[in-house]
Amino acid sequence: MTHLLPQKKETLIVAHDWDVVLQRLTEVTTDQVNYAGREPKMLAGWIKDDRFQLLIRQRRMNSFMPVVEGKIDPTSTGCLIFLHYRLLPVTRMYLILWTIIAFVSGVFLAFYYSDILLGLAALGIIALIHGIAWANFKIHLIPLHKVIFEVLA
Repeated sequence: MTHLLPQKKETLIVAHDWDVVLQRLTEVTTDQVNYAGREPKMLAGWIKDDRFQLLIRQRRMNSFMPVVEGKIDPTSTGCLIFLHYRLLPVTRMYLILWTIIAFVSGVFLAFYYSDILLGLAALGIIALIHGIAWANFKIHLIPLHKVIFEVLA
C-alpha cells in the first residue's frame, strides 16, 4: 500500500521476555547505555504498559525526524514488537496543509486562466514537496532504526 505521508511499518520477533524489553527501552531513554560497542544515543519519549513512542534526542530539533510508535505483545518464547515509524504530528499537518493549498491554488489558477499548465505546475510542486519529505524521512530513519535494533537485539 502506498502512503502519501512518509511512514514505515515493521514487526520484530525478539527472543527476550516482555519485562526485559521494557527494561532495555527504559534504560536507553533515561541513561546513556552503550549497546554493541556503539556510542550511546539517548532516546526521548514515553513507555507505558505495552506501548511506547520514541525518537532520537538531539540538540537541535529536526522536523523530519521519525517517531517510532510501538506495541509489545508477549509470546511464549519472547515478544512480538510492532513498530510504526512516522513523522512528527506537526510535520504531518504541515505537509497536509501545503498539499491542500497547492492543489486548490492549482485548480483555481487552471480554471481562472484557462491554462492546464498551471494545474500541472501545482501537481509538480506537490510531488516535489512530498519527494523531499520522503527523502529526508528515509535519511533520518536509518539512525533511529539502528538504535532500536541495538537495544532490542
